[in-house]
Amino acid sequence: MFFNNLGILGVAIFAILSAMIINNIVFGGINYMAAFGQSGGGENIVNGTPDVAENGDKKLAIITFDDGKKGQIQYAKRILDNYDYPATFSIICNNVSLSDHLDWHDIQQLERDGYDLASHSMSHTELEDIPMDIANYEISESKKCLLDNGVRDVRVFTYPKNGGSDNPAILKEVAKHYDMARTANDPLTFVKCGLTNSSLQDEKIDCTSFGENEEYGKYSIIGWSHDSEREDNGYNDEQMLQRFIDVVESQSGYNDGEEIGAIPIIIYHDIDTTSGFYTTSFELFKAEMKYLKDNGFIVISLLDLI
Repeated sequence: MFFNNLGILGVAIFAILSAMIINNIVFGGINYMAAFGQSGGGENIVNGTPDVAENGDKKLAIITFDDGKKGQIQYAKRILDNYDYPATFSIICNNVSLSDHLDWHDIQQLERDGYDLASHSMSHTELEDIPMDIANYEISESKKCLLDNGVRDVRVFTYPKNGGSDNPAILKEVAKHYDMARTANDPLTFVKCGLTNSSLQDEKIDCTSFGENEEYGKYSIIGWSHDSEREDNGYNDEQMLQRFIDVVESQSGYNDGEEIGAIPIIIYHDIDTTSGFYTTSFELFKAEMKYLKDNGFIVISLLDLI
């Protein structure tokens, strides 16, 4: 069964009376009161507001990491382990073992501990900027590189710099080697799903693709770049936390009980002691994962979509 996103669609940010507070989050010793409709300086990303979801509607989230940075295992993993959250880690093969990147022992440890590994190309070159034969090499050799270095299974490709996910030749090459692929950058990916088990403990989502490109829909699944949004808007950690809440809660207008219409696929890069260029502080990441836990989100794997 195929998955297809409608990335060209926008996302609705909900407007509710300011007195309706979601959660009181303790972050870095400061209490942040997060309410629907507050975006920490961000803009609403679609015109019109869907009906607020009723209590009991399922809320899902998917966590992914790009670039294979060292902080992902030093800082992020301990929080993921604590909540037993699945995640997908995308590796740039030529960058493995650089000073601030994962080494092969780290990568194998992630897989042993149950996390999914994905290819993020050989050199992180945008695929549409290079000749097709080199793009094919970047796509296929990066999977071989992971397998040759002790990774057991590589089913996912993530597009470097999001380039190529709408290029028919590149999509065709990715489909030869992988079961699915993820790009960016919209806050939600839209799906048509029926959930067969309310607990979702051991169930996959039954997704049927819709739209024009059924054959390659699951090779252009869209995610939301947490770090790109921070950079574009100059958010501090407090504002980024509020924006994170806006994004993950925005699915509720599209979900109805067990029927899931939209899912946020969150893309992180490095995790470190402080926030910076494409880096999320450990304290912010911890607060965001705690928000998912405290507010009833079910975190599923990217591969659960197929």
